[in-house]
Amino acid sequence: MAVTGVNDYANAYAASTNAASAKGSSEANRTTQEYLTELKQKYPDVNITVADFSNIEQRKSYMFSCSGYSNVAISSKIIAKMASDPAVAAKYEKVIADAPDLGERFKKEISAMGGEQIACGTVIDKDGKVTYWGISRAKPRENPGTVYKEKVQKQLAEKREKKKKEERLKEKRLEQAETAEQLLEKMKATSKADALENTPDSTEKIPENGKGTQVDFTI
Repeated sequence: MAVTGVNDYANAYAASTNAASAKGSSEANRTTQEYLTELKQKYPDVNITVADFSNIEQRKSYMFSCSGYSNVAISSKIIAKMASDPAVAAKYEKVIADAPDLGERFKKEISAMGGEQIACGTVIDKDGKVTYWGISRAKPRENPGTVYKEKVQKQLAEKREKKKKEERLKEKRLEQAETAEQLLEKMKATSKADALENTPDSTEKIPENGKGTQVDFTI
């Protein structure tokens, strides 16, 4: 697989290596282990592993043991070349540097397809071939039986709540009706009392028939 941006990266890496070489021959003649330590310090967000897989089962075992989205497995042969050759180091360090962004992109693509990314990464084999891998799974689907049960329970709860509201409204209406009836009875009782109060006294004497009331006109 072609890797873009290698030339610029190689030039920058070569410049930094030359500067380091000027400081002393001990840095220029660093061991593979020293370089690997520097590499891990340089890319702390990447899980770098030195591995030479002899068969597909070993590669699968490695992949299923990984977690996260920034895993890079590099052959010991390639690590040795990277430690001694700035151009080779630049080429494969570009792959390592791109691992986190690549992992996030894979994660989004899998999610858009309705899946769930578990782990992904990159393998650089002894021949320098770069391959990418990923482990994903379909998002768990809802159980139709559970969904139906929850739907029925929700409908029953809504019906019970509606019935309670109707009962409360009915009770309120009855209370209002009783209050109105009591008020009407009170008004009737008040009207009757007023009528009795304004009725003439039945004990008042009525003149006898043919006789008027005697009036004294004496001066």
